[in-house]
Amino acid sequence: MKRWLIPSYFVIFSLFFTYNSSALTIPFCPHDQSAALIQFNSSFSIDCSGFSRPSISRAKTISWEEGTNCCLWDGVKCDTETGNVIALDLSFSCLFGPFPSNNTLFLLRHLLQLNLAGNDFRFSPMASQFGQLTSLTHLNISWSSFIGKVPPEISRLSKLLSLDLSMSGLMFEGHVFENMVANLTQLRHLLLSEVNMSQVVPTSFLNMSSYIQTLVLENNYELHGKFPEDVFRFPYLQKFRVSSNFLELKFPKTNWSAPLKSLQVTLSYLEELPDSIGDLTSLEILDLPVNHLGGPIPASLGNLTQLKYLDLSDNNLSGVLPVSAFNLRQVQFVDFSGNKLAGSFPSQVSELSQLSILDLDRNFLSGRVPSWLFSLPSLVLLRLSNNKLTGPIDQFDKVTPLEEAYLQNNEIEGPVPGSIALLVNLIYLDLSSNKLSGNFELDKLSKLKKLESLTLSNNALLSFTSESKANYALPNLLSLNLSSCDIIDFPDFVRNLEGLRELDLSNNRIHVIEANMFVKLKELQRLDLSHNSLLSLSNNGNLSLFLPNLGYLSLSSCNLTVFANFLTIQESLRELYLSNNSIQGQITKQERTWGSNIVILDLSNNLLTVVEYYPWRNIKVLRLDSNLLEGPLLVPPPSTSVFSISNNKLTGEVPYSICEFGTEIDAALDLSHNNLSGVIPKCAGLANIAYLDLHANNFHGNIPDFCVNENNMLSTLNLNDNDFDGPLPKSLANCLLLEVLILGNNKINDTFPYSLGNLPSLQVLVLRSNNFHGQVINPDNQSYFSNLRILDLSHNNFSGYLPTAFFKSLEGMMGLADVDMAYMGDRFQYYTDSMVLTMKGEGIVLERILTIFSAIDMSSNKFEGTIPETVGNLISLQVLNFSHNHLTGHIPSSLGNLVALESLDLSCNELVGEIPSELTGLNFLEVLNLSENQLVGLIPQGKQFNTFLNDSYAGNIGLCGFPVSKSCGRSEPPPAIFDEEEVDSAFGLDWKFVMMGYGCGFVFGFSAGYIMMTIRKPKWLVGMIQRAGNRVLRRFKKYR
Repeated sequence: MKRWLIPSYFVIFSLFFTYNSSALTIPFCPHDQSAALIQFNSSFSIDCSGFSRPSISRAKTISWEEGTNCCLWDGVKCDTETGNVIALDLSFSCLFGPFPSNNTLFLLRHLLQLNLAGNDFRFSPMASQFGQLTSLTHLNISWSSFIGKVPPEISRLSKLLSLDLSMSGLMFEGHVFENMVANLTQLRHLLLSEVNMSQVVPTSFLNMSSYIQTLVLENNYELHGKFPEDVFRFPYLQKFRVSSNFLELKFPKTNWSAPLKSLQVTLSYLEELPDSIGDLTSLEILDLPVNHLGGPIPASLGNLTQLKYLDLSDNNLSGVLPVSAFNLRQVQFVDFSGNKLAGSFPSQVSELSQLSILDLDRNFLSGRVPSWLFSLPSLVLLRLSNNKLTGPIDQFDKVTPLEEAYLQNNEIEGPVPGSIALLVNLIYLDLSSNKLSGNFELDKLSKLKKLESLTLSNNALLSFTSESKANYALPNLLSLNLSSCDIIDFPDFVRNLEGLRELDLSNNRIHVIEANMFVKLKELQRLDLSHNSLLSLSNNGNLSLFLPNLGYLSLSSCNLTVFANFLTIQESLRELYLSNNSIQGQITKQERTWGSNIVILDLSNNLLTVVEYYPWRNIKVLRLDSNLLEGPLLVPPPSTSVFSISNNKLTGEVPYSICEFGTEIDAALDLSHNNLSGVIPKCAGLANIAYLDLHANNFHGNIPDFCVNENNMLSTLNLNDNDFDGPLPKSLANCLLLEVLILGNNKINDTFPYSLGNLPSLQVLVLRSNNFHGQVINPDNQSYFSNLRILDLSHNNFSGYLPTAFFKSLEGMMGLADVDMAYMGDRFQYYTDSMVLTMKGEGIVLERILTIFSAIDMSSNKFEGTIPETVGNLISLQVLNFSHNHLTGHIPSSLGNLVALESLDLSCNELVGEIPSELTGLNFLEVLNLSENQLVGLIPQGKQFNTFLNDSYAGNIGLCGFPVSKSCGRSEPPPAIFDEEEVDSAFGLDWKFVMMGYGCGFVFGFSAGYIMMTIRKPKWLVGMIQRAGNRVLRRFKKYR
């Protein structure tokens, strides 16, 4: 949350320690009080090293000296007549040590003000003896590591005007808080941020002193319930700050507290901003981001003539931009970002002379960008990104102080306006992802001497021209992004940007890159030339291209056939990306060493045949996947934390030296799709591996013990498609971080592994095509597999009844409300989890698994009995397959509750009775196979059922009606024309990856909204599927 113009989160009511300038003599403090202070100080050590605010920490008590006048001591104030110590300010005084309950501080009975904030009292309880200081008017013990319950004796401090217990481990019991606010009748300022108030009833706040001026409740996560509306009517309330709790707040529609100057509510349940907000004519700060505000912004906002700070960001506000908001003469900060505001800007504004920051990012604003936005006399930051703004940017004619302008991700057209040259103070300019076109005139940039970052990517800027032949130099430009601009020729002006640190020319059509183009760019740290059709990077002069600071270089997808020679002299290079080229040959000891300091190297998708050694001794991430590598596996250096050499032709056994791999936490090892054989080495060195993929090899023997180390990190284990046999290792039950376990297509011989059911994070369990046997029975009726989302037990020898209790425990399949759409394994950055499924008898690789994807496949086993009604509770299922078993009885009508279901296969069983009409309500159902059963009666009609063909019902001689040829002997209505919205696929595409089985063929249908069929992840498809997934979530909730 932004805090511009807001006082710091840490609030201390500072104490005055100024003496009356007319006093002729300084009083001498009583000996007993001086001694009490000396003994108090001796209770602690002085340590300023560990304090979080070193700029204000100061060891005040280090100057205290016994036998001297304590009224002259730092932090001490005395009464000018009696000499009694009346104020003690030891805030941020580096006091370190436990705070004893018998502390001599409590002997100072004349104390009016006590500030102990910002010390470290080592998690001491708040002593009840604080209640003895009954003369106190100000008490501040915030940020001082007190913990435990606030003592009831605090209610004795009836003269308190200010109380700050913030940022501590303290907790209020309900009755203690109620008594305190009832007894502190003079209280003006109450600050309780991060105090545990789980036992406090919100109505208790109504008993606060009627004089209350400040109430601060931040990060009180346990505080919940309805906050009383009448608190906003307290007559002297000036500052109200509440954030990060579970309070339900509602602003009054009449009779607000007139003096209110600051109203801040964040991350709470606040749904409405009433028109009455305009009655707060003294308001200076209105800060209401990240709540649940909906509806339009009230026009009465324009009445807040004293307003300086306005933040309504990240809510659900809709409607048009209120014209009244542009008439706030004093406002300096306005943030409406992350809402649903629409419409266009007013054509003219006459106010906003003080506006310094305007943020309207992530809305639906349309129309042109008006010229007056660039003429506001105080505007420093303008953020209009991620809207629907169109047309060219209007010309403007004033020099302004604007330093940052972000207009990316709109639909702005035409050339960049020439008046941009007037923005002489501009530091950051982002016009990316618009529809800018034509030639970019460099003369427009020549006056922007302060410019540090220029981003024009994703436009159609064909070239850069100038009216003169001057060498344009932008002395402060550090970052230039011209990616995806349809550029054909290397922009000549780039040659002279001597201070440039980051240059991105990726995704263009540049066909010539020469070494001399970069000769002057000695400060360059990041260079991205990827996705260009480069003809050559090799010429006679490229060995002289030494860029001493270059740390990042991407030449991926550049049609390279050899390693560029200039790589051998780039001593600072740490990240090198050469993937998706046609680089041939070998990496041998005879080759010249290059990139010895490289930390990340991606050589995937090339034509390398031999890697004889790894010259990169500090490598962390090494990708050699999808080449033509042959021979034995060469283990990478011990420093490697991510290693992928999948999709090659490696043979032989995995050497024992692999045990040295994975010294870094969250390591990833991918050896999949090779011809490796033998057994997996048993070594504790794999303890730090989080991602291990060995599928599609020829490994055999028992699966070794995993997670024998107590602090194991294993999250994904894929051993699919090998020759492992024997039972599952019991140690898998120790893999407490395991999310994905794929063991299909092996020869594992075991019973169902209920011991894995206690793994708290397990989401994917694939045991298909093994020799698992026995019943799937919950041994003790406990809840197991509560987070499981994908279960594949197909093609085994499981028997007995379908497990009713087991289905009851699958809580992860019972709803979508709390699931964020992401890809499993995304946290590894370089890998996402994949799995193999069978469609129409053929294996197909799903390269990415969405977290919202949910499936059960128990086909091709020996299950018998009826389908449990409890399956209907798994409402997030997209795929359900019980085919090829011996199931009997009726199809349960509860399957009609599976509103997200896309594929249902119950074929090749012994099911009887009619098809439940409730199934016609499954609006996402794209694949249905009920063939080869004993079903009878009229096939239901309507919605998706009107799209299924005869193959869905083949082998059920008792079925009649559309689409089978058998008539039911009575007049049958033709199939209804179904509503497009109801049967539209979840992702709005005509093509989909679904296949229909014939007869007893295996059916496992998926829509493209849930799977990615390519590992290259094209951006258009990723974006399409992301949008599709969000649409699925919205439509799913509609049916809940």
